[in-house]
Amino acid sequence: MSAEQFFCAYCGYNSDNKERCSHCGHVIDDLYEQSPGFRIPFFGRLTLRLNEGVEIKQVWAELAKVWRAEEETRPRNLSQLERFDTDSTALDVYGADYMISAFREALGGRGTVEFQEISQERMPFKPPRGQPHRPPTVPRNKR
Repeated sequence: MSAEQFFCAYCGYNSDNKERCSHCGHVIDDLYEQSPGFRIPFFGRLTLRLNEGVEIKQVWAELAKVWRAEEETRPRNLSQLERFDTDSTALDVYGADYMISAFREALGGRGTVEFQEISQERMPFKPPRGQPHRPPTVPRNKR
């Protein structure tokens, strides 16, 4: 038995064996040799710039759909949707670094995306503080 442990992606347990899981017997992927796929995102300012000669309103409408699709679980960031209604060729929004690839794909050569990391203290959209929301409960007269 080896002191080294290998992660089995099939069952989620660690294995003593490098090739087969000692818990479920499934063949272990090469996850132990690869870096993990998850990392904590960086937050900052995304600067979107459009190239000359593009239909500005149409591109901003497409990017607003991308923003809504990526940020719909974060209500504090959805308020930035109004920024996409502009005639300017440049736009600053605040969000996570994973949005860079989504915006670049949506732009498809019609513009550029720049990212500048900002500390949490300087972010204009801060996470809500305080007690988390209570789960919904059944009223006493309905129990």
